[in-house]
Amino acid sequence: MVYFILILIALAFGVVEGISEWLPISSTGHMILLDGFMKMANFDIAKEFNFSQGFFSMFLVVIQLGAILAVV
Repeated sequence: MVYFILILIALAFGVVEGISEWLPISSTGHMILLDGFMKMANFDIAKEFNFSQGFFSMFLVVIQLGAILAVV
């Protein structure tokens, strides 16, 4: 069940990244806002699954890797 929740979270971040990447707005900012909304709903990803802040930062970089490589 935990893996299913993690997949749903990754899917939510992927959808936000995919939609906001093509718009002239900050996709990183929207992913940070999504994390903030999850915390407001009493669902802190780092605390819930014992992730460090470094892991979450790396997750944000990896999820944006496709767009970064497309520019290069």
